[in-house]
Amino acid sequence: MLGDEAFRLAKEAKDIAADHIPAYNEEQVRLVTQETRYLWTRIEEMIASLNTAVANQQRDGLSQTDLRSSQPHGLPNQQKHSLSQTASTQQSAAQAEIENTNAQTALYFLTLNRNKRCLLAYHHRRTQFLRSLLWTLHLASSMIPASLSLRLSSEEQNYARDYARLNSTYRDAIENQLCP
Repeated sequence: MLGDEAFRLAKEAKDIAADHIPAYNEEQVRLVTQETRYLWTRIEEMIASLNTAVANQQRDGLSQTDLRSSQPHGLPNQQKHSLSQTASTQQSAAQAEIENTNAQTALYFLTLNRNKRCLLAYHHRRTQFLRSLLWTLHLASSMIPASLSLRLSSEEQNYARDYARLNSTYRDAIENQLCP
């Protein structure tokens, strides 16, 4: 079902505690990213079909008007009514199709945005954990315990090293300015 993988990822992010972080769930992140790309492709396809349907409806609406104006006035009322009823049935069916496509597009778009929010929440929660851990270790990324380091992705380990390095550089620059 739409958004289930993202929901699992958000639940996993919620389970991150101050002293425990689960292993980086690369498979789950990949599935959510894959679903998000699929949804975006479907949205683009639906918008293209919607544009085509609207153009066809406008074209058909004009041709129906032309058809009615070009009818001979000598047609019996029953035939005029039958042509008018057929045209309105076709227009209502086209309108229903457009409304259905609009609803489906909105659903996919909302699911896509929810997937993005869940991915961002998952990564934000993990980076919050890393930052707080680094501050408790006095910005020494080399002091991260090996058991914890195994649960981090390589990107997270690089982030921890770079974060500690940037903070140390900043701290040194401030110290040099305050105490020349």
